[in-house]
Amino acid sequence: MGHLLTDPDEHLHETGPAENWNESRYVDVWDSRTGVGGWFRLGCRPNERHAEMSACVYLPDGRVAFFFERAEISANGLGAGGLEWVVDEPWRRSTLRYSGEVLLLDDPWSLTEPGTAFKTARRAHCDVELTSVSEGLESVMGFDQDHIDKIFLPGQADFHYQHLARTSGRIRIGETTFEIDGRGGKDHSWGPRNWHAKIWLRWLICSVTDDTGFMLVRAVGPTKRTRSGFVWDEGRFHLVDDFVLDSTYGGEPWYPLQKVGLEIRSGERTWRAHGVPQNWLPVRHRGRDAQGDPTLLRIVKSPTTWTWQDGRTGEGHCEYHDLMRDGVPVGQED
Repeated sequence: MGHLLTDPDEHLHETGPAENWNESRYVDVWDSRTGVGGWFRLGCRPNERHAEMSACVYLPDGRVAFFFERAEISANGLGAGGLEWVVDEPWRRSTLRYSGEVLLLDDPWSLTEPGTAFKTARRAHCDVELTSVSEGLESVMGFDQDHIDKIFLPGQADFHYQHLARTSGRIRIGETTFEIDGRGGKDHSWGPRNWHAKIWLRWLICSVTDDTGFMLVRAVGPTKRTRSGFVWDEGRFHLVDDFVLDSTYGGEPWYPLQKVGLEIRSGERTWRAHGVPQNWLPVRHRGRDAQGDPTLLRIVKSPTTWTWQDGRTGEGHCEYHDLMRDGVPVGQED
């Protein structure tokens, strides 16, 4: 039994001494009825005096509204760069607000060259207010922090938890307002953060109803491989022992994900699901390997419509991380 989470863990933590100490919060949502979704992340790095702020909205015509900023901060907090988090009730309800600029990307893959995209894309003002509701601490992977060994690779973070959420509210871009009510996942991490602790990673999120869904991680790092997650089935938490992932890609040169098949196992229980990504947004992180050579990590995020084994429809995301070698993502044969 590891460190058991309590209500204060939903709030801010004392900043550690590591230069790359980070406290991050993330939520994603996909509303298949409106064709609108998004994801939002705030990663505060107080010892580096900045926060990584990302805001993304998928639009029903295939465009993506996106913004990223390394916002200056003087201390750890719950807001930066126009993005603000409020913990209304630990483990059950939180509110997210964003007010700021976004790029309007007619072709989301243009973000593979972010310098050009930020210079040439049209821009609009964006206002977001979303409320995320989840099912309490018993539905959280990481309620016992011994779970982190099944979630993260060494160097990703010291502490982490993740759970499913239903997210609803209003998104306004320019003169157009979207009301959304969709599903996805939330997470919260704190500790030293190294984006390049992985060689490749797959993060799969599906919420069917308030009491059914899953979050899965398959990751390969220099010293460790992990394949785990949880299934939330009829309001009961099942830690995953293993799963089979079948990813189908198509197209050049970025190999966008076309469909996903899953067989998930926990003890004697088995579940199946398949997903179809509805859009793609590539983001990236530059770093250096152990030898000091430059590396590029590509992260492709896809709002996904899932079909559960009994035919019910779920909503969520697929997130695929790959180190790039000679322009090719290294984890294609997953």
